[in-house]
Amino acid sequence: MAGARTIGTLELPEACAQLVTRIDAELGRFVAEQRAEVSGEGPGVEGLFAELERVIEAGGKRLRPVFCCLGLRTAGGEVDGRCIRAAAALELLHTFAIVHDDVMDRSPSRRGVAASWVHLAEVHRRSGWIGEPPSYGLAAAILAGDMALVLADRALRRSGFGPERLLPALKRYDRMRVEVVAGQFLDVLGAHRGGTTEPEARRIAVLKSGGYTVEAPVQIGAILAGADEPLLAALSRYGVALGEAFQLRDDVLGVFGDPAVTGKDRESDLREGKRTVLLAKAVAAAAGQDRRLLEDRIGRPDVTSQELDRARDLLESTGALDATLALIDDLVARAGDALDPRVVPPDVGSVLSEMASVVAVRRL
Repeated sequence: MAGARTIGTLELPEACAQLVTRIDAELGRFVAEQRAEVSGEGPGVEGLFAELERVIEAGGKRLRPVFCCLGLRTAGGEVDGRCIRAAAALELLHTFAIVHDDVMDRSPSRRGVAASWVHLAEVHRRSGWIGEPPSYGLAAAILAGDMALVLADRALRRSGFGPERLLPALKRYDRMRVEVVAGQFLDVLGAHRGGTTEPEARRIAVLKSGGYTVEAPVQIGAILAGADEPLLAALSRYGVALGEAFQLRDDVLGVFGDPAVTGKDRESDLREGKRTVLLAKAVAAAAGQDRRLLEDRIGRPDVTSQELDRARDLLESTGALDATLALIDDLVARAGDALDPRVVPPDVGSVLSEMASVVAVRRL
């Protein structure tokens, strides 16, 4: 890709990579500012900020803030300091989500480094504090995630936009947060209840990640620039399709991805019993003992590595993997079709189209 630069595991268009550089600088500035502002509550509180800085500095694709900036541009806005501050708020919201997600899934790593609950337990262990390191790690990680959520709200409110733009954006932001939590709960419920159908799995994918990865960020940016309803509707169609494609690809990477690239192991999603579209397709296509393995053993505390390997083989041999990849391609095409040049300015639309291919077609 000409004029591209690798950010995290993605090769972003150069214009988007430049946005990431500005967003990272703002994240560092804002979190440091908040650390200084809150430190008066007690010196120990700084540990929460140190953990947030560690998670943010570990990398990440910064997709949500980039889409926010691109959304603002579709409505004729300039990517100035206000926009970068608002965009940084969405990365802080994502930090909240991934820190809590790792606690719920007991995922040991994120972005190639220890997950917050693991790292903070090790801080306890090295410090020789009283009590159980794992208990401290879990509790402190939850609070670090809570702090990221609070800072996200604060960053958006302090972005500098006037109330006529900020209040509608906050309304869309609030809806996004409700959807994220609802989707995450449905994901947890599905893993414990089992028997999730493909339509249910697709709905969870859109709620828990898809909506807050693309649709909401691009709409929030557009709202901050005063977008009209036709533009917001087009961005919604684009964002819903691409957001689902992103989550489906993430589910594929969680089982078949290279841990050296993804920063996560290939067993955690299966071991936790995540009811993904990939798994639902395999269950529907399997029969007999193979189906019983997928329905009854995946997600069990005593599932063995051999059973997980067999499940991975079934995801491929049943055709579920190929079918999921085909669905991803279809969703990416739908996202591109939503970028009507009569509604979405062609210069920004071309970048959004390029981002659709980048986001959904990631390395295994």
